[in-house]
Amino acid sequence: SIQRAALAIIENYYRDFSVHNPALLTASKSRAAKHLAGLKVYNVDGPENNAATGLAHSQSRAMIAAAARRRDTSHNELYYEEAEHERRVRKRKARLVVAVEEAFTHIKRMQEEEQKKAPGDVMDPREAAQAIFPSMARSLQKYLRTTRQQHCHSMESIQQHLAFCITNNMTPKVTKCSDQWRLAFLESYLTPGPTLQYGRERWLARQWTLVSEVSVTSGLKEGAIFLLKCIDFSLVVTAKRIPYIQLSEEFIDPKSHKFVLRLQSETSV
Repeated sequence: SIQRAALAIIENYYRDFSVHNPALLTASKSRAAKHLAGLKVYNVDGPENNAATGLAHSQSRAMIAAAARRRDTSHNELYYEEAEHERRVRKRKARLVVAVEEAFTHIKRMQEEEQKKAPGDVMDPREAAQAIFPSMARSLQKYLRTTRQQHCHSMESIQQHLAFCITNNMTPKVTKCSDQWRLAFLESYLTPGPTLQYGRERWLARQWTLVSEVSVTSGLKEGAIFLLKCIDFSLVVTAKRIPYIQLSEEFIDPKSHKFVLRLQSETSV
């Protein structure tokens, strides 16, 4: 039925799709300010003086022409703005990677020193995470603000993830070791993951509404369209039939494609 299909889609959405980030959909403040600055309100019911009216009309035509010229160059502004944003992201990422690598190097030195201490004096992963977190906090906050992910990660969740990585001996970034990729601390912040990767407050209290023109208890048919609405966004679902695949087996005799290569042939060269 459509109800069961909607439930399966929501479960797969939480598991497979990247987390919804509404901050990425908003226009930049600079372009929005330029757009608002190009607008002007005129008093169309002003004085009946012909000279003043003609001056107002000429000014309005000039403003409209200037706004049209700015629209013609708006794609250049968008291009350079995106290029500048990518440059800032790469710069923030490089600083973050260096800061985290230095912090993890410090952790290794601390672990080597603590191996020489008594068992009661060994620092637990939570204390180690709290000790090295201030050295990377500023770089991480700047990167999250630049990529507009600051609302997805709290300081408490970051410290918990850091303690988890220290406990399981994870690397600061993805590395290849013995033909296997080792999990890394930074992957949760450099690559947006599915919704379940984040805190329960991101998905536990979210309510969904199923909107369909046909009865939701009817069977799912090809071409059926229904809507899954949430507070921040909606999922439009279109049902498509999986194509029928028919496989046939054909036996080929191994002896039918054999040949003999004679290296000591008597044929003259």
